[in-house]
Amino acid sequence: MKVEQDLEEIKERLTQIEIKLGQKSTSKRILKYMIIVFLSVFFLLFLIGIIQFVSA
Repeated sequence: MKVEQDLEEIKERLTQIEIKLGQKSTSKRILKYMIIVFLSVFFLLFLIGIIQFVSA
């Protein structure tokens, strides 16, 4: 009986850990894409500024 109860507790903990890991990877992925988009826009604007400076 004790072994079955321990096994159920371990299964519940594993399920909770899997849920938390899934949430973290999703938030990390979104953060990574936001940083990539921000840097892309920054470098695009920087490049446009350099082109305008050189052409003037």
